[in-house]
Amino acid sequence: MKFSKSFFARLFWFLVGGVLSIWVNAGLFRLFSHGFGWKDWLAYALSLAIVNVLLFLWNYVVGFKSDRHWTDAAWRQAVCLSVSNGLNYTLVLVLLRLIPHCPEIFAKAFGWSPFIHQKLVDLWKEGVIAGVQVFIAFFKFGLYHYWVYPQRESAASPAEAERA
Repeated sequence: MKFSKSFFARLFWFLVGGVLSIWVNAGLFRLFSHGFGWKDWLAYALSLAIVNVLLFLWNYVVGFKSDRHWTDAAWRQAVCLSVSNGLNYTLVLVLLRLIPHCPEIFAKAFGWSPFIHQKLVDLWKEGVIAGVQVFIAFFKFGLYHYWVYPQRESAASPAEAERA
């Protein structure tokens, strides 16, 4: 399988957007959940919705630059996001229900540092969110690169057409 330079450029900007979106998503979840006292399901649903709007703008303008009209990519991204967000939301809520607190084995592994130990315990839910987003990102990048924002074959320039 041969990868083009644009594949790696797209991958780079997708990773930058992904890291930023994880930070924003986890931060908004923490604000809504801990700051406002909302239930986890509502806090995560709203944070995920906000991040999706931001990511659409990021991917269309920066990550997967396209000369196509935004509506051509919007419906495809909506399908991709519906599937990936459904999977994301379900996995996060299931994992938070199965392991709502940092497992003791992880907490003990960092017992040598009270600071890291406390941060691990305090930020457990945000860590679950980040882990699920990283898992889903592999699925999303493939869909974005090959289906949502496919690259058009560049037409031959007039000079190349004359030589042919």
